Formats: sequence, structure tokens, C-alpha cells
Amino acid sequence: MSVDAQVATGTVDEQRLSTGVTTVMGKQQIEAVPTANIADVLSRLPGLSSYSDMHLGQAATGESEYVTIRGLDSSYNAYTLNGFALPETDASARAISLNMLAPFGIQSVKVSKTPTPDMAGDAIGGTIDMRTPTAFDFAGDTYAKTSVQGRLNDLAQHRGLSDKGGVFQQELAHRFGDTKQFGIYAAGYYGKYDNAAQAVAPNAQYKPVDPTRSSSDLSQDGPLQSSQYKYSVYTNQIKRYGGNVSLDWNGESTSLYARAIYGAYEVQGQQNQMSARNQGGNQVLRGGYFNTRDIHEKTATLQLGGSSTADALTLDYGTSYGIGTRDVPDYVEASLYGAKAPGQFQFDLGNPTFPSLAGNSAALQNYAYSLRSDSFWKTQGGDAGSRDTRINAHIDGTYAFTDSTLDNVRFGLAGDTSKRNAYDHPFTHDDNNFVYGGPFFGGPNYGSSAPGGPALADLPGRLVTNPFGGRYAGPFKLIDRQWVLDQAVPYKYLNDPNGAGIYTANDYNANTTSSRENIYAGYLMATFRVQDLTIVPGVRYELTDYSATSWRSNGDDATGAFVNQGRRYGEVLPGISLNYRPDEFTVYRASWRRSFARPAFGLISGQTSYSIDDITGQVNAISKPNPNLRPTTADNVDLSAEFYDATGGLLTASAYYKRLSDFIYTSQSSTGNDSTLGGNVPTGTVLTGGIPVSMPENGGDAKIYGAELAMRKQFVTLPGLWSHFGIGGNLTVQHSTAQSGRADHPGSTWLPRAPERMYNAAIFYHDDHLRADLTYNYTGLQLIGLNGNGLDYYLQPVKTLDVSATYDLPYGFGVGLSVKNLLNSATFYETSGKSKRYLAYDPGADGAYVETGRIYMVNLSYTF
Repeated sequence: MSVDAQVATGTVDEQRLSTGVTTVMGKQQIEAVPTANIADVLSRLPGLSSYSDMHLGQAATGESEYVTIRGLDSSYNAYTLNGFALPETDASARAISLNMLAPFGIQSVKVSKTPTPDMAGDAIGGTIDMRTPTAFDFAGDTYAKTSVQGRLNDLAQHRGLSDKGGVFQQELAHRFGDTKQFGIYAAGYYGKYDNAAQAVAPNAQYKPVDPTRSSSDLSQDGPLQSSQYKYSVYTNQIKRYGGNVSLDWNGESTSLYARAIYGAYEVQGQQNQMSARNQGGNQVLRGGYFNTRDIHEKTATLQLGGSSTADALTLDYGTSYGIGTRDVPDYVEASLYGAKAPGQFQFDLGNPTFPSLAGNSAALQNYAYSLRSDSFWKTQGGDAGSRDTRINAHIDGTYAFTDSTLDNVRFGLAGDTSKRNAYDHPFTHDDNNFVYGGPFFGGPNYGSSAPGGPALADLPGRLVTNPFGGRYAGPFKLIDRQWVLDQAVPYKYLNDPNGAGIYTANDYNANTTSSRENIYAGYLMATFRVQDLTIVPGVRYELTDYSATSWRSNGDDATGAFVNQGRRYGEVLPGISLNYRPDEFTVYRASWRRSFARPAFGLISGQTSYSIDDITGQVNAISKPNPNLRPTTADNVDLSAEFYDATGGLLTASAYYKRLSDFIYTSQSSTGNDSTLGGNVPTGTVLTGGIPVSMPENGGDAKIYGAELAMRKQFVTLPGLWSHFGIGGNLTVQHSTAQSGRADHPGSTWLPRAPERMYNAAIFYHDDHLRADLTYNYTGLQLIGLNGNGLDYYLQPVKTLDVSATYDLPYGFGVGLSVKNLLNSATFYETSGKSKRYLAYDPGADGAYVETGRIYMVNLSYTF
């Protein structure tokens, strides 16, 4: 049996006695973080950070979705639940969306930064294993706890929007049988709460202020300007619910388990936007925009397995069946425009996070802010989703030796098969529009300058109180969601001979893919002990067999066929770990290992999507897959020194170096290629030069190296009250360089999602009744993607201060208060270039600077 299995999971002892560099987080630590999202919890661990983006408006929820280890993109990590690989829900990445897994159902988390050969090989950053509770994790034979949480979003409250919600959780655990050999644990939770966000971003590409400077490298062109800006208010109703059941039997030589886990995450969201646009040199245009931001994600897993021991041989075995789904149902976007007005907007960039219209004439401001300047013009939309059905099984053996330098030999086999489907169906032929009162409805084809619908002032909806904290000097209206949906959803997939055209097989199938991936793995490793030194060499082999089917248009804008493609490749992954333990509380580690990362399903055979300007009809941006991507491989070297004490204190220091080949990133480039891609949009509009094309690419070589420090200490030796205080924190300092292999980036860049600094700092007070924690989280500047115009996309530092306190009352009652984002910091801040001077013009992301406000939480519990 491995060293890890000999101690309680989620404890400091598990971290101390592990073979590799490991960080663990137990149930009590998880519950101390004021959030309903497990990704936010994990960002408190050394070297980990969490993030969301704005391409589906996810960052506007105020919650993170993905996790990185040591700044490596989340696609470079392996994610498991009780040791089994999780089904994926996002077709564009290998990263596992953690939306569906609430911290309420997690007993502990183990992060392995130097995985050994018995763990998944596709883990350049490391592995994250989330463990659900069993009845044997609790001190007594019976355990039950009821928890209730109330939530308030202060930004929504200050804007006069829906701002409240709550979470309910019930846990039950019981051990029974003659020797208490049986155990059952069951938990369920349901949460529903509202939030709001406000966001600002440029709505057109930057150009030099000096018109004589027009090089393709904007970083060399002096002051820049955008001719358009957009101001958005997001409102979201978030639901998160699920539960897990574990049935366990512990016999003398055999233990068996059956576990079922279910998690669901639903957002009913909408975005309302006003845009101020300079049109040419002497006219301006106010634009209005609305879209739904709904996401439904679910995961369900059944796990069966056990462990058996016969003399010196121990076998661990198990199988898992899981389903993960992600749906974006009835995505509807609507546009509002009207007549143009004379003049030019002057955007005040004195506050780079909020380009202001304050310096403009009264006439221009009245035009920009009037709810009668634009009217309802059109809608369009679609349905999208993906599904991953995954089955995996493993058997691991450990043969222990006695009175020998060879302590044990470990071996194992594993198989994983995953079937993935993804689709994106536009509502109309060629992803065209339902013009309000237009041809589809028997009327004329109204243009954007004379729309046929009601003025914004006359549409059903409500006004926002004090929009953007008073920086937006006019009324801001949120359109009634159902009214907009009624303009499009009842008519989807219908033929329109007079307007949008005949809905074809090409329309329905153009963005449809299915794929199958089979993974076969085996490993062999040994443990040698020479006095205080432990040596663990081993090798792992993984064979990947991938096939995919996707739609290819015949180019006639109507017909096509599904075509097949596939790849088969193997990876040999050797590794060795050294542990030197001069005493019980000190360990020095060194390791080298080979690892890799597979390209994601959607990056190889996913959909091609287009961003199209409402007014001109031109394509602003294109995102497409790359079937020729190669796996990323890496060599990893790690050194660490760890010091512990008998009271749970620790001080650890680590250094690491990773060298990557063929790393994968999503980049922006410019194309001057006039071509058609199989028909009309979305399968082939004629493209013009200067359009950003986003496509995943293999880079050249890359490397990342850094150091981590972590400490935690409660001052138990101090007298009286002071013995209950403590401090904790961690710091990661690193540097990355990458050769993109692109002509427009001849030098080196950073690796995406690899900040140069990350740290957490905490002050806490813990006694028999009161637990209080004040924590500060900082994630530094990150490269998001490369851009062909010389201004790459960066995410500015994210800073969060949280506070939580829980007090245990008599008779099993508990009460708590928590505040998330106490400093009211921005949750997402994307720029063009490293400096804060220019908000990012990212065509697919409606929001470069996003505020979501503070979250106040009141917690009540009863344990019996």
C-alpha cells in the first residue's frame, strides 16, 4: 500500500508523507473560504490560480471556472474525482470546468505537482484530485449536519437589481454492522442566488492618433485610440445543486465502495449594452445590444471499486462511468439602432477603466444617453452544446518486500474511452437575422438606420439605478428578457423564402462534430529505501487513439457531408523521485519526470465561429480549429525542502523547471487571404485583410522556472488569547519564455496564463468555538493570447480580500459571517499590451473591465 494511503486524507500528514511535492486541503479549510465555487477555493493553495473569461460572460458571474497550477494553462493539468478522470464539458479545452462541483460536497483536495508514474501522464502542471466524503471520515458512528447560507450581492443592490439568494446543504453519515464495517454517507445541496456586473470595452480596433503612423505594429505607433466603446450591465441568476452518496464496506482483507456523484450548474444571464460609435469623420451612432448568457452544465459519475490484500500483494481496482454536458440553449442576441447624428465623440481616457463621454457637447451627450435614439431592429441566435460520455477502469498492484532495500514494486493498467459530441445550430439560414416586422413577418427589410421596432424607451424592461456608480451620465435600461426571446425562439429552424432563406442541412450541421478517444496506459515503479533516503524510479506508457467526424460543406451553401479524421500516438514517460527524511518532521525532495498534454477535442475538430458587425455585415473575427495540432511534451525538474511541527505548522520551499516542446496556445493573427470557407457565414463569408483569426497553434520550445514558499503557523506556545492566533501564506515567483514560431512574433513571449507572481496571505484565529480567517489573494499579470497587431492580450493582476468567521454555539448550532471581495476589486481586467493604458479590444469578449461587487454571506448550521 502506498504511503499516501496510510494516513487520513486531507491532512498535513498526507502532504508530509507523500512521495512527491503535494499540497492538500481539508474540509475545514475548504469551508473557511467564502464562496460557492470550488475553483475559488483552490486558488488559495500555493502556486494555484483560478480564472474565468468573458467569451460567454462567465467572469460577469463573479466566480472562477478553471484552475491553473504554477501558472500553466488549465489544459495542462489532469483532474480527477476520487482518483477517476472526470468527463469534460468544454469542447475547446482539456480543462475541466469546475462549475458543477461545489465545495459543499468535497471532503478534501490533493494537488500533486510532481505526479509519479502511477498517476495520469497528461499532467504537465500536475494533478488535482477532489475527494468526496465517506462515513469513515467522521469521528463518530453517526454524523449529521444541516447548513443554510444567505447571500447578498452589493453591486446588484446598489443598482436596484435582484441581489439575494442562498444555499441549503444536508449531510448524513452512519457506520453500522457488527464491527462497524459498513458505512453510508449522503449529502445534497441546492443554491440559488442573483448577481449583477458592469463592464466596459472598446468596440473597434485601435488605430494611431497620428494618422501618418499606420504600421502593422501598434506597439510602435505612439498614442492609440478606438473610435467606439461599449458599456454593459450583466444580470445573472445562478443555480448550483447536486449531491453524492458513498457506500463502503471494510473487511479484514478487502474493502469495497460504490459512489455516485451528481453536480449541476445553471446560469440564466443576460447582457444589456449601449455603444457609442464614431462613424467616419463627421457622424456618430448610438447602438443598443442585448443577448442571453445562459449556460447549463451537468456532471454525473458512478464509481465502483475496492482494495484487496493477500499476504504481500495489495490490489486496488475500480471503474467509473461519467457523463458531462454543457448547453448554451436559446442564445439570442438583439440589436437596436437609429438615425446617425452629426459630430464626433471625444472619449476621455483619463480613467483607463472607464472611457467617459463627459467632455462632449450637450447635444452629443443627449443623443448618446437618450433612450429614444435607437429602436429595436433585429434578433438572431442559436443553440449550442457538447456532451462527453467517459468510461474508465484501472487495476493497481503493490507487492511489498520485507528486510530488503527494495521496499515495494508497483504496477498497473488503465483504460479510458471517451465519446464526445458538440454542435452549434444557428436559428436561421446563414445565421441571418429576424428583422423586427421584416420579411419573415411579411414586412419590408428595415435597415439599421430606420428600424421597424419600438424605441428603447418603449420596450418592456426596467432602468438601472446609478449606472456604473454615477460615471455613466444617463439612464441605462435593461430590456425584458422574455420579450426579446419571443422575437426569435418561436421561429428558429424555419424556412424564410422572402428574407433569411431556406434552412438547409448545411446550416444545421456546419458546426457539428463527434469524436472518440481511447487511452490505454500502463506503468511500473519501485520504491527503494537506503536508510533515510527513498528512491522511486518508474516509467509510464500512454497510447492515444483519436478519431473524429465533422461536417464539410460542398460549397453550395446547402449541402455537405460528414468526413472522418484521426490520429494515433504513444508517449513513453519515465520519472524518478528522491526523498530524504533525516527526522520525522523534515523531508527533502528531488524529482525528474516526463509528461505531456493532448490537444483538446474542439481545438482539433471543433466549430468555426464568426463575429460579424451589425452595421457593415463584415466579419470582425474568426475562430477556427486546427486538425494538425501535436501533443505538447515537457521535461520537469523539482526540488523542495519541507519542515513540519507536531502542531500542524509547516514551512516549505520548492524550486522547479519545466521545458516544453510544441506548446499549444490560442493566438490572434491577421489574414489578407480573400477566400470562402465552404459557402456563406457561418460556413464561408468572403474575408478581407486585417481580420483577426483565432486559431490554436503549436509553438516552438518554451520553459518556465520558479520558486514557491509556503508557511502556516499557529502561535500555540504564546500565553492565553495569543495562542489561538496564527498566520499563513504562500508565494510563487516564476518566469516563462516561449518561442511562438510565428513571423509576427520573432522574439520570445510568456507562456499563456503564467503570471510572474502569485501569493496568498492569511491571518487567522482558531479556538474551541471561534474560527476567523482574513485572506488576501493576488494573481499577477498574465498573457492571454498573441495578437498580430503587436499588442498582445493580457489579464491585469487580480486581487481579492476575503473574510470569514464561524462561531460554535451550544447544542450543535453554529453561526457565521463571510464577505467575498471585501475591497470591491475588479474580477476581470483585460488589456491590449502589458500596461493598463488600453482596455483590450477582444471581439469575442463583451467586457474588458468587469466589476461584480462584494458578496455578503450569513451562515447557520446545526450538527447532531
